[in-house]
Amino acid sequence: MIIIGLLHTRLDPCLVSRAYLYSALARAENAKLYYFTSRDIDFSIKTIKGKYYRRGAWIMKESRFPDVVINVSGPNTPKQRAIYNRLKSMVPFTSHKVGNKMMVYNRLVKAKAFAQYVIPYRPVKSVDDILAFLEKHQKVIVKPNAESHGNYIYYIEKTGDEYRFIYRNREFQKEEDAAKDYMTIIIKDRPMLMQKYINSRRKTGEAYDFRLHVQKDGYGIWQITAILPRVAHDARIITNLSQGAFLSIFDCFIESEFPERYRSMKFKIEGFALLLARHMETIYNCEFDELGIDIGIDESGKIWIYEVNWRPGHVYIEAKAARNAINYAIYLAKKKMRED
Repeated sequence: MIIIGLLHTRLDPCLVSRAYLYSALARAENAKLYYFTSRDIDFSIKTIKGKYYRRGAWIMKESRFPDVVINVSGPNTPKQRAIYNRLKSMVPFTSHKVGNKMMVYNRLVKAKAFAQYVIPYRPVKSVDDILAFLEKHQKVIVKPNAESHGNYIYYIEKTGDEYRFIYRNREFQKEEDAAKDYMTIIIKDRPMLMQKYINSRRKTGEAYDFRLHVQKDGYGIWQITAILPRVAHDARIITNLSQGAFLSIFDCFIESEFPERYRSMKFKIEGFALLLARHMETIYNCEFDELGIDIGIDESGKIWIYEVNWRPGHVYIEAKAARNAINYAIYLAKKKMRED
């Protein structure tokens, strides 16, 4: 029987929403899942003290090293990182990091094939950087380089002698000196980057984007798990669900927004998702299990890449995403057994 390890930083699997579902699906595929943390590993005898689900409870039991590890949570401390990396050298892990936003953009631009879809961007080191970027692009987005869940994202536009800002559901204007002071506050506490603003809006005016969620299946082949149009609430520019955005149905959304080219736009977006996923593996030289690709579409119908995430959320698609995760984990385990 294949043993799947679910590696996490939390001690209690009841606090991890995927744990029970992964366990049930593993059992359905004639595999066994153990939930464990870095402190549960004994490298000397190659065992883990993990927890498996049985009759309504998580039961602690010692097991040999898993055949594959689903690493849904990365290490938080140097000690965890050292253990994490040591185990990764011995057992195949399903997930691999892509790095922060700048790292992804830089790799895509360097590789050239998808460079045309990368929004013009620059790191922000000073207020003068923002002012120079505004002179070139007029409307810009300033956002954290690291994952932020839709927080600390600012729209800035120069309008005459003033600067217009949008943050969350607030819109306000500031004169030059006050605007510079506000920009100083924006970039003070965290590494930020800036991008040209892409006007990806519905006919009715709301900002929107698409989350392209792609995963490997039980044969190691990329599949589209879901394409989720996310529409910003009222005048906001942020389409993150935690910021008040709402989801739409992909086919209905495309048919409504692009009625005269519904089929071509649908195939264009679906094809883009799969081609970019394959391209990401070539520029990182590793095999990803899933990616969350956020894109916008401007007035001309051109696709622009907002972000690429290596551990996208599974909101509203948890069952389908979990099935793919378990099947791909089993595929990886069997692949390693054949190679050994």
